[in-house]
Amino acid sequence: MGLSAELIETEEAYDRHPNLDTLCGRLQAVMHGRAAEELLARREEIPARAGVAALPAWTWLRPLISVGRKDKAFGTGENLLMPVRNDWDSPLVLLVSEESIPLSYRSRGMGHAAAGQSRVVVRTGAKPVAMVDEVPSLASMVFVGTAPRTMVIRTLEQIAAAGKEAMWEIIQGIEPKLRKELFKAHAYVSHEIAETSGAFQPMLDEISIDEIQDFMMYGDDKKPGSVFRLIELCLAPECFLRVDPLKYMSKHLRRDAETQIRRKIGDPHIGPKIREIARNLPDGNRDLARIVAEYRRVYPKDRLSINRAEAAMTVSPDAMARSTILTPEIVDFTRGRGAL
Repeated sequence: MGLSAELIETEEAYDRHPNLDTLCGRLQAVMHGRAAEELLARREEIPARAGVAALPAWTWLRPLISVGRKDKAFGTGENLLMPVRNDWDSPLVLLVSEESIPLSYRSRGMGHAAAGQSRVVVRTGAKPVAMVDEVPSLASMVFVGTAPRTMVIRTLEQIAAAGKEAMWEIIQGIEPKLRKELFKAHAYVSHEIAETSGAFQPMLDEISIDEIQDFMMYGDDKKPGSVFRLIELCLAPECFLRVDPLKYMSKHLRRDAETQIRRKIGDPHIGPKIREIARNLPDGNRDLARIVAEYRRVYPKDRLSINRAEAAMTVSPDAMARSTILTPEIVDFTRGRGAL
């Protein structure tokens, strides 16, 4: 993936959660790539000689909060390092032509909170590109040499290209997880509606699920897909204060998959609550006016209308949905709503 293959590996890297290490490395490459693109957009401002410093987006530490079994190495149970996001007061890629540049940072996540100062220092004989894993600690000085302007531009172009490649690697990595979540969400929604209708059958066929997947992956002319929006959220410094990136992404995909399936079949987002109210009416009388009255008593802020109540109570399968199979394994999963 461009320059990322040239980064120096440390023994500490082998103590990191492997899947998180891959994902966070790609997210970092995207951040670096965008920072490089911003510098290239003002290439006329690049000095005749400069160094390039790429700052680390993550610090890897033992978690101080519970992350389940995620911080235990498979087979050995050894504690693994988890990613803590660094928020710098400068772009993640910067040019250095002065003798030194002071930097401030905050590191937060996994129960950790720290702040400090660092400095990028120009030193004769140092490499003109200081990349992430060459920084031994955030508080230490980062030494960088200088190179001619043409070499600096070429380096920034490589970083930008690596960022674009990393973005597509993230998208490709999400696609099978999204498909899995869509089938789980479809089974869950079908099962939930069947509890009221009494007829357990799939609500959508596989072609409709494919259409939802394509929309979530790539969006349409009006807005980007859910996956692109998810990645943008993951690039924000505040995103992972209380949860690790993999869990955050899984929960986001699961929620959006269910939302899109309900939207496809015309089920209001409060449909499950409406049907629950209807099921719990004591004498089984499911007159719409009565359902609405009881719903408004329990959830007065929702302002339920007759039309939405009717939509929830009459939602029906797509005409081609009978060709979709709900396996016993998927149905069992819906009762526990397991995780990836």
